[in-house]
Amino acid sequence: MSQSYQVIARRYRPKQFDELVGQQHIVKTLTNAIESGRIGHAYLFVGPRGTGKTTVARLFAKALNAKGGPNIHPDDDDISQAIMNGSCMDVVEIDGASNRSIDEIRQLRDDCQYAPAQCTYKIYIIDEVHSLTQDAFNALLKTLEEPPRHVKFIFATTEAHKVLGTITSRCQRFEFRPIPEDLIAAHLAEISKKEDISATDEALRAIARLANGGMRDAQSILDQMISFCGKKIDVGDVIGVYGLASEGQIESIISKMAHGDYSAVVKSVDELVAGGCDLYRALCDMQAYLRKAMIESFESGYKDFEGKRLSSEQMMRMLDVLQGAEKGLKTGLSEKANFEVALLKAVEQSRARAINTLIKELDKLSNAPAEVQKKNSGTA
Repeated sequence: MSQSYQVIARRYRPKQFDELVGQQHIVKTLTNAIESGRIGHAYLFVGPRGTGKTTVARLFAKALNAKGGPNIHPDDDDISQAIMNGSCMDVVEIDGASNRSIDEIRQLRDDCQYAPAQCTYKIYIIDEVHSLTQDAFNALLKTLEEPPRHVKFIFATTEAHKVLGTITSRCQRFEFRPIPEDLIAAHLAEISKKEDISATDEALRAIARLANGGMRDAQSILDQMISFCGKKIDVGDVIGVYGLASEGQIESIISKMAHGDYSAVVKSVDELVAGGCDLYRALCDMQAYLRKAMIESFESGYKDFEGKRLSSEQMMRMLDVLQGAEKGLKTGLSEKANFEVALLKAVEQSRARAINTLIKELDKLSNAPAEVQKKNSGTA
């Protein structure tokens, strides 16, 4: 049984465009291009890992090579299945990181001159295209600009800034966005139901938080949690396995920071460390929580944290300190000490602004004309 097991990320990979979660702006553009016959010769897919770049590339290749001509709803025949599992000889997937030299690209350039054996189009999908060498890019340029009519290129990268401008300018560029946590959690709930797994909403939201917008990462985490927990998954299991701070812990620390309770903040950090919490992940979660609170405060000008109000500007200053602490968290004295210092600095920044505002108000009063001061004292 173990030999035939297929991981969730592969088993539930979308087989049609309408099964894709997120990236609807890309799906709409590509399906419209297929239906209108406006199909380009080269595409550049840019975005974080696990957001669907390779999946969309395969779906697009499958749609272009549908029986009877390009179709956004191709039949699930042998060729379509071969394209989706990466075994079709006319849809060539290349890892740019391990096939990055000029010799490999010259071979590709020669091979693309031959007509496809089974399909309408010969399609080259090059993953991590930014890893190609300068010479390899240059060898690809002429073919990319004027490829044979039967050839299409799809490039995928997580680091678009490393792709030469001469390559980018010859491609239609598509930006893949991180998938929202609520969409990931909802999709995981559907998978859990199909797998006969009982997973709480809190557990699925925790997995979605861990995935950082990547559906593949979320599915891999769910797979691991099923192996660990069996048929029932609770948020405590996810927190325990991945060192995740609970939503309640994040809220509590932010509230203590808002009240300026230094000792309580340090004690909370001790509890996180004792519980095996990943402090970098906790810092990211605190930023996300504080950002959400700041946005909610824009209308009223403040946010209440268990009886303590913070202004939008105070939260902005706290957030700025926490963001600046990301890079240096794992360097220096210790990760825990750096984490504590970052939180306490954020508290200081929020309080310092309140003092600065008071000083400015006092300066205004001291610099006011004498008659205004006299008037103010008279009305008092």
